[in-house]
Amino acid sequence: MYLQNLIVSQFKNYTHAELDFSTQVNCFVGNNGAGKTNLLDAIYYLSFTKSFFNAIDQQAILHQHDFFSVEGNFIKDKLEEKVRITVQRAAKKSVKVNNNEHKKFSEHIGAYPLVMITPNDTTLIYEGSEERRKFLDGMISQLDKGYLNDFLLYNRVLEQRNKQLRIFAEMNFFDRTLLDTFNEQLIKYGKAIHQKRKTFLAAFIPVFRNYYQEISSSTETVNLVYESQLNNQSFEELILQNENNDLSAQRTTKGIHKDELEFMIGDFPLKKYGSQGQQKSFIISLKLAQYAYLKQQTQIKPLLLLDDIFEKLDEHRLNKLLSMIADNIFGQLFITDTHLDRLQKVFNEIKRLNVKYFLVEKGVVNEV
Repeated sequence: MYLQNLIVSQFKNYTHAELDFSTQVNCFVGNNGAGKTNLLDAIYYLSFTKSFFNAIDQQAILHQHDFFSVEGNFIKDKLEEKVRITVQRAAKKSVKVNNNEHKKFSEHIGAYPLVMITPNDTTLIYEGSEERRKFLDGMISQLDKGYLNDFLLYNRVLEQRNKQLRIFAEMNFFDRTLLDTFNEQLIKYGKAIHQKRKTFLAAFIPVFRNYYQEISSSTETVNLVYESQLNNQSFEELILQNENNDLSAQRTTKGIHKDELEFMIGDFPLKKYGSQGQQKSFIISLKLAQYAYLKQQTQIKPLLLLDDIFEKLDEHRLNKLLSMIADNIFGQLFITDTHLDRLQKVFNEIKRLNVKYFLVEKGVVNEV
């Protein structure tokens, strides 16, 4: 699978741009703030129907305009599939494949697998558990539509249950039957999500560990520890035991929405005890393992987006990554960097790769 081209209109700092891509390596080069990363985000939209960086679609519309669109043609199994996403200020987002509109955006997830590596990935270490759950859920959702459906339904029921708990408090009444209805649904979807998270991590962790050893040239042990309240007791017991707390707090205080994915180095938390080098190796290994696992499970080489990593990686880790690129482990790559000569030097040494360079200047793109 590869992305043949990209057309953006009124997207972030672009009025209009059209790009035709290499099937192997594509480099966006320009000063900071020129719009290189915005092109990666447009590609991310084509795969996930949303931005990698911002949850509010309307904020990606070019200032003083009413809509944006991103469009691209994927070649998949030798067939062309045209994806077009449009966001208007006063209308719903539209996602079309070959001019057929998706009724549910979840139908689109996983169709065009993609992994993105950015300097912001360190938020996985330093931010709260929500960031790590989001990463875990995103990985599984690209592979398992049943999981994505259960996840969306769980969050819908969770929102409804929380709303009902607030109503109980405001109106000073309690309806046992109504709460039990929400509990049954929450338990049903929560148990399925918990089991699939455990199953996925059991298969994924060995892949991750192999990449960590490769990237870091180290034998130190790393781990992903899945902490869930459901590991030790049933969801039914958890809900009933905490019912009074939920009524008092006016929200659901226990459940799989509180799960944690601990990053460990040896027997210690990475956040507290990992060196800067260990943390870099951990995160890039996590993302490369995600790529490898997606490729293994789908038999498709996902798109790989690398944002500004040439600035952030030291020579050792960068050489490890470049050797993987040279060995054709990855499919189509999209890379941003501030130095054209640096990229050209790197890829001139990997002679068998077809590379295209695009110069980005204040929202204008030209092929070099």
